[in-house]
Amino acid sequence: MYLKKLSLYGFKSFAGRVDLDLTPGIVGVVGPNGVGKSNISDALRWAMGEQSARLLRGSKMQDVIFAGSLSRRGLGYAEVSLVFDNSDQFLNIGFDEVTVTRKVYRSGDAEYLLNSVPCRLRDIVDLFSGTGLGREAYSVVEQGKIDAVLSARPEDRRSLFDEASGTMKYRARKSQAQRKLLEVRADQLRVGDVASELGRQLPLVQAQAQQALRWQGLSETLTQLDVDVLSYDLSRLSKRLAELRGEIQSLEDQERALTAKASECEAALEQARVHVAQAESEVEALHGAGSEARAVAERDVGRRSLAEQRHQALAERCSQLAARVVSQRERLAKLRDEYDTACSQAEQARADYAERGSTARQAEERVSALTAARAAAEAEVEECKSALFDVLARASDLRSRVRAGEDSTKLSGSRAARVRAQLDEKRRECARIQDEVKTIAREGEALVRQSAQAEAEAARVRAALSAAQSELELADERASRARSDESSIGAAYTSLSALQRDYEGYGRAVRALLRSDEWRRAGLLGVVAELVRAPREYERAIEAALGPQVQNIIASTSRVSEQAIAFLKEKRAGRATFLPLDILRPSPTTRLEIPREAKGVIGLASELAESAPEHRRAVDYLLGRVLVVRDLACGVSLVRSGVRLRMVTLDGDVISAGGAMTGGEAADRQGGLLARARRLEELQQKLEEAKSLVQQTELDRARAHTLLSQQQTSLEKAERELSALQLAVRGQNEKYKMARGMLPRAEDGLAGLQLELESVVAENERTSAEVSGFTSRLEAVDSARVELEAQLELQSQAMSRVRAEEAQTAASYSSLSADTAALRERVGAFEAARSKAQAELESSRAELGRLEEQERAAREEVAGALQEMERLSEAAASSALSFEGAQKQLEAARARRADELALANEAERAARTARRGQSSAGSKLADARILDARLSAECEAVAERLLTSYSISAEEAIARNLSIPACLSREDAQSEIKNLRGQLEQLGPVNHAAVEDSRNLAERYHFLEEQLADLESAQESLSEVVRECDRVCAKQFTQTFEAIRDEFSEIFQDVFGGGTADLVLDDPGNPLECGVEIVCQPPGKKLASLTLLSGGEKALAAIALLFAIMRVKPSPVCVLDEIDSALDEANVARFVELLRDVSRSVQVIIVTHRKRTMECADTLFGVTMEESGVSKVFSIRASDYRL
Repeated sequence: MYLKKLSLYGFKSFAGRVDLDLTPGIVGVVGPNGVGKSNISDALRWAMGEQSARLLRGSKMQDVIFAGSLSRRGLGYAEVSLVFDNSDQFLNIGFDEVTVTRKVYRSGDAEYLLNSVPCRLRDIVDLFSGTGLGREAYSVVEQGKIDAVLSARPEDRRSLFDEASGTMKYRARKSQAQRKLLEVRADQLRVGDVASELGRQLPLVQAQAQQALRWQGLSETLTQLDVDVLSYDLSRLSKRLAELRGEIQSLEDQERALTAKASECEAALEQARVHVAQAESEVEALHGAGSEARAVAERDVGRRSLAEQRHQALAERCSQLAARVVSQRERLAKLRDEYDTACSQAEQARADYAERGSTARQAEERVSALTAARAAAEAEVEECKSALFDVLARASDLRSRVRAGEDSTKLSGSRAARVRAQLDEKRRECARIQDEVKTIAREGEALVRQSAQAEAEAARVRAALSAAQSELELADERASRARSDESSIGAAYTSLSALQRDYEGYGRAVRALLRSDEWRRAGLLGVVAELVRAPREYERAIEAALGPQVQNIIASTSRVSEQAIAFLKEKRAGRATFLPLDILRPSPTTRLEIPREAKGVIGLASELAESAPEHRRAVDYLLGRVLVVRDLACGVSLVRSGVRLRMVTLDGDVISAGGAMTGGEAADRQGGLLARARRLEELQQKLEEAKSLVQQTELDRARAHTLLSQQQTSLEKAERELSALQLAVRGQNEKYKMARGMLPRAEDGLAGLQLELESVVAENERTSAEVSGFTSRLEAVDSARVELEAQLELQSQAMSRVRAEEAQTAASYSSLSADTAALRERVGAFEAARSKAQAELESSRAELGRLEEQERAAREEVAGALQEMERLSEAAASSALSFEGAQKQLEAARARRADELALANEAERAARTARRGQSSAGSKLADARILDARLSAECEAVAERLLTSYSISAEEAIARNLSIPACLSREDAQSEIKNLRGQLEQLGPVNHAAVEDSRNLAERYHFLEEQLADLESAQESLSEVVRECDRVCAKQFTQTFEAIRDEFSEIFQDVFGGGTADLVLDDPGNPLECGVEIVCQPPGKKLASLTLLSGGEKALAAIALLFAIMRVKPSPVCVLDEIDSALDEANVARFVELLRDVSRSVQVIIVTHRKRTMECADTLFGVTMEESGVSKVFSIRASDYRL
């Protein structure tokens, strides 16, 4: 990425629009002091979000707007645009070209645009955060910052390293999270106070609501119970009578058929029981064989996968070592060439240094002799000049008087001509003003019509803008609701995930063992709640059946169970129950233990529960003798029929095998540990749906925002046009009034010009006479001047020859002295380079030998790993085939077992039905006939009572289809009516509105409780964000600091030709807040404080630090403002080399006065101020100024 274009309008001294087309590489900005060069670097910093007017060399932000000059008025706003080439997607924005624009108006209003779209300052700051650009960037170095880098306090200097390490955005995120954390805690206190108050009010209101509901229930029951009892009796008796007569006919037929069928069913039942036992034995045997085959297959596949990973890693390492060997050989050859070159250069430098020293001493003696000769010649010239100056003074005075007279004469003549021309112009002006008045009147009428049209257009656009604003508000509201839902679901998901991960709700022993992966690797597979699942409708039943066993730990072997128990004893970490799969012996339940005619039986709990095949033994052990039934009544019925299994209802009530019953209200309506995983999956799905909804609402909001921006732009355009037309109308009116008032003034001016012409002609005649006298005196003085000038010329020529020879000799001496000093430094540099090259050569040879040895060893390991992988592949394929065969046999056996069980169950049901029918058919038939007579009499009695007491016929009573509650008998219902009347009298006054009040208050109280839980979750999440930011900041800062430290030491030695330099943390134990100290020791000096360094040494040390940062974290654009001003020529040369090195990866824009720095630039921009207070820019290419 690089900066393609910089556009300025009205920024500081740039009055007009200025466009700078920039190129990659080094861009130089040159010009005299005070012409506005530094304003270009200020414009870059300002456009990227700088908010400090002081850093922009102003007192307030409006100071950046062009304030005006002698010939120009000030502007109303300033604008700067930066166009970046982002084809490499360095800025994560999705555009190949990024334009950042900032404007500020005199009113103080400001706006930011990103690719011509309005945005916030935060968007600009986030865009450049971590890139080295922006407000706190180390890549923009203005005047004075070089010295400030060294003189700043350690904690202030740290900001450079924070920006380079990219921790600024994490610090900003941490500050934002801390602010939100304070807000969450404040909200938590507020919501807690309200919830506490509602909690005190709720029991009172609920008591009143219960009283009101009880009164309503009693009243309604009392009104209808008596009629309901009689209607129910009549309906029940009538239905029963009809059913009984049908049953009598059926019983007569069944009695004959059941006798024959009973014998057949008994024989079929015995045969089915034999087949079921055979199928059970076959399935058990095949299940064990399949489990063993599966374990062998999984083990072989795992070993083969590990072998493949090892082979791939070894192959990659071998390739890397081969590449490093080739690279090291190339480096060794290069180092040999460098060493030979350094030796030859050092010898040549020593010879040149000896030769130049002798020549410099001879030149010094010749310079002293010529200096004495020059002083004598200068004294003679000064005497002649003094006499000549007196003559020239007299001649100058006379010439001045002559010129003044001649000028006055010319001026009078030109003045007369000018007055005559003005007379003619004034006459034409009078005629022109009359024509202009008529033209202005016509133009004013046209502008009034255009203004009315523009006002109508502006009204239409305002209406459209209002509609767009409404749409944006709706989109914002939808987006806000979507984000709120996402946040709420996310908080619940995070909370539940943390509970599952940390084993909250489990025993102390479970947490001590399973929070660490060590015990899982040892063979502890997990707790029952993790490894067993149940359909949602059976979750409560399965969890009640498991009870505390839900926290049992399933282990692969008994050995690891013994080790875990020993660990718990040693650590005093509590007790736990283990289920070792190798010795676990479940007791399965046969179908014969469950009565075939039993109603309400769901199935065995072990069959309803779900688990992996390898954990099925533990499931059968825990739930193999647990029967799931619909309700307690079904369970009690089964116990009475002789079933000796443990039973559990769908509501979680438990009946032991011996008949003990456990039940009541569940402590957790949401489910226990088994339901936690299911809720976690449901929350994850809801969270994904919420995120999708947030994205959609954000897209809708963006579209509405774009439409609003378009309407705002249209409105601004319409209002600007309307304002311009209204201003033009007012201006036209002013022009009309002005033109009408100009005509009398033109006529007065005509008379004044006539009088002025007469005065000028008289003054011209008087001046001509004075000029003639001055001319004669001037001729005598000129002759004396000619003689003195000839004498002075002779003396000056002699002195010039002496000076030329002296200057030539002095220049030769200076050049020889400088060359001698440079050669001395060169000799030292070449010697150091030779020593360094020799050391690197030896080190490279040793490194090459080590790498070649590592490469040979790696190739041998790759061959061995390949053979092992092929062997394991064959074993895995064989195991997989064995497992597939065992699985097919097991499935077939299970299918046969299911068929046999179905046949056995059917045979048992048929036999039992036949036996029961055979034994009771006769007695049932007799009882049914007696019951028919009794029911007929009862039905007639009830119908007569309804008719006489309540005027309700039998048909109407049956049509009501009412029923008495199951818990009441007919006599109890009569007693209940009397009881209800007494209860209504005891209740007394009742608040009937309390029911609605109680419901509203309870809803609000539960809502506040949920809010408190959400706030607690949000507080934990924000705390985790703060901790995570601290961890990332410490890691990134430490890594970047160490890299900059190494680069700074290397660059310091390069630019100083030796010495040492280091960066030190003033508090290494606190890398997040500590400052950074700079330690420098130039060559030949003792280690001292930075304040004792010279100005050039300080500048050079600071430059070394900045360039070290750019090497470690290069910014795409770097702006340097006269940072080379304190360097001498030798150090400028080193600085230029650093600049060229950095420009390979960074676009450098440098403001400079130094010639060498200018020469290294690829493009130069010159800044001038041809007009006072207004800067102008011109550019030249490198090919134009390097010739």
